[in-house]
Amino acid sequence: MLVAYWHKDGLEIYRYVDEKPVKYASGSLDKIKPVKGILGKKVLIVGRGLLLHTRKRYPPAPKEKLTKAVGLEIGDIFPILKPAFHCRVYESSNTYTTLDIWAWESEQYARLREVFPFNYIVPEDLAYSSEVPEVKVFQYRGMTNILAHSGDRFLGGASYPDAGIDEKDVERFLFGLGRYRSDIKQIKVYGSTPFQFKDAGIREILRVAQGDHPLCMDYLSTLNLNEFKVKGDHRLSSKVDLLCRVAIYLILGYGLMLYFTVRNYDQVAWGIREKINSIDKKISLNKDAGHRIEDYSDIVKEVNERIRARSSPLKVMDMIANRLTAGSFINRMILNENNMEISVSSKDPLSVIKALGGAEGVKTARLRGAPIKDSGTGSYNFIIMLELSR
Repeated sequence: MLVAYWHKDGLEIYRYVDEKPVKYASGSLDKIKPVKGILGKKVLIVGRGLLLHTRKRYPPAPKEKLTKAVGLEIGDIFPILKPAFHCRVYESSNTYTTLDIWAWESEQYARLREVFPFNYIVPEDLAYSSEVPEVKVFQYRGMTNILAHSGDRFLGGASYPDAGIDEKDVERFLFGLGRYRSDIKQIKVYGSTPFQFKDAGIREILRVAQGDHPLCMDYLSTLNLNEFKVKGDHRLSSKVDLLCRVAIYLILGYGLMLYFTVRNYDQVAWGIREKINSIDKKISLNKDAGHRIEDYSDIVKEVNERIRARSSPLKVMDMIANRLTAGSFINRMILNENNMEISVSSKDPLSVIKALGGAEGVKTARLRGAPIKDSGTGSYNFIIMLELSR
C-alpha cells in the first residue's frame, strides 16, 4: 500500500515497511515524479489544511439518498469552485439525521492522478480512530491540530498556528463538544507543545512521541477503506473495458474453434454411417446369394448407441454458460465423450462446483487438485472434472 498526504504545497508519498511509514517521495505537483505501476492500494489523504467541514441536519433517510442530496447542494454549502466531498452520519433519530460533510477543491485531480493514481481518498479527520473517546493534540507543518474521536466516530476538530494556541483554546474546544464532552476519557499530546495542561477536567493526560510523518499514517491499518473507494475512475474503467473486450474476443475464438470441431465430428460420424450402410448392403447381398455370413448387428447397434450418446459440445457450453456464477471465467475445456475437464478462474470455487454439479445433464462434479490463488486479482484457478449423463 502507498499513501500520499496532500497538502497546500504538494504531496508526501509514503510506503509501509514492517507496518511503519517510510517516505517514498515528496514535492510540489509540478515537480514530483509520477508513481509507476497500477497494482495495489493507493490511498490519498486530504490534509486538514485543504478541508472544509460542516455539520448539517436532514430529514431521516438512507445515507445513499442523503449523499445524493448533499451532491445537489454542495456548491451552495461551501465556497468551492469544483468541490469534491465525503459525508458520514454523525447522529440520527426518528425525526432527523445529522451529517458530517467534508469538502475540498478537486480542480487538481487530473495532475494528482498523473502523479499518484489513487483508488482511495480519505479526509484527514476520518483517518484516525481511538479505543476510548479521546482528544489528540499534535503539530505538523506549522499548525497545531486538536481532534476528538470516539472509536471511528469524528466528534470535532480545530487547527491553530503553533504560536497561537494555549490551554484556553483546548478548554474552549472541549466545551464545543457539547454533550459528548463528558465522554472524553483522555487527552493524548504528541510531541512537545508550548503549554502545559493544568486543569482540563480530564483524568488522564498522556504525552506520546511523534514521528516526522503525518500522525494519521499510524492509524491507517485500523481504517476500513471500503468507505473511501473512488467511484467512476476513468483510468480503471478503460482498463476494465479493454480486459472485457479481450475476454470477448477469446470466447468468440474459442467458440469458432468448437464449431469447426463439431463439424469434424459430424464428418466422422457421417463416414461411420456410410461404412455401416456399406456393411448392411454386403450382408444383404450375401443373404440373397445364400452364403453363410457373419452377424455384425451387435457391432452396428453399439456404434449407433455411441453416436447417439455422445454429448454435443455446443449444448454443454450453453449449459455451463447458464450455470456459471458471476465473476467466474472459463480458461480451458476438454470434452472426451461424456467426461469433461474445465479450467476455471473464480473468487468462490465452492459456488462454481455447486452450480455446475446441480446442472441438468451433469452426473457428477468434482475438484481436481487444490485451487491456486492469484495474488494480483484475488481469484482462484482450479480444475473441475464433470461426468455428463448419457
